[in-house]
Order: sequence, then C-alpha cells, then structure tokens
Amino acid sequence: MNLPQQQPVQLEQIGIDGEGRPLFRYRDATPAAVLTTPIVARPWAAYLGAGCLGVIALTVVAFVLVAILIGLSIALITLAIAVVALTICVLVLRSMWREYQTGKSR
Repeated sequence: MNLPQQQPVQLEQIGIDGEGRPLFRYRDATPAAVLTTPIVARPWAAYLGAGCLGVIALTVVAFVLVAILIGLSIALITLAIAVVALTICVLVLRSMWREYQTGKSR
C-alpha cells in the first residue's frame, strides 16, 4: 500500500501550565478575527424607555377600549329595557283600543 507521506506537525511551545507541562500552539490554528467595521454604541436606555412607554400606551388604549365597551353594553341594556317597556305599553294600549272600539267598558 502506498500511503501519502504526512509531514510532521510543527508545534510551537507557547508556555507552561500550572503543573509544568508545556503548552503548544498548532500551526494550522486560525488567528483571531479582526473587526472590519467599527463597534457601534447602541442607546439601550432609549430602547428600554421606548419599550416601557409602548407598554404604558398599550395599557391606556386597553383601558379606553374597555371603558368604551362597558359604555356600549350599558347603552344596549338601556335600549333593551326601553324596547321591552315600549312593547308592553303598545300591547296594553292596543288592548285598551280594542275594548274602546267594541264598546266594552268596565
């Protein structure tokens, strides 16, 4: 079998650990990445403040919507009571009108 000849790995000693053993760096180790763009400072406090204001605004909108819905429900209940009362009034007046037309008075 013909195996390709491997070159020996060249190790560079870079230090010694706490127990006296040598530390090596491999030749094919990739260097640290270099930033090509500058680091941009982000205004995190402004983002946090805007988020808090957004939550407060949504809470206010929710309370206003709930108040409007409660008002509409009260208005609809009032309308339903008025319709029932008007229906009873019309039925009573119709029966009274029929009695008046037939001449049966008590």
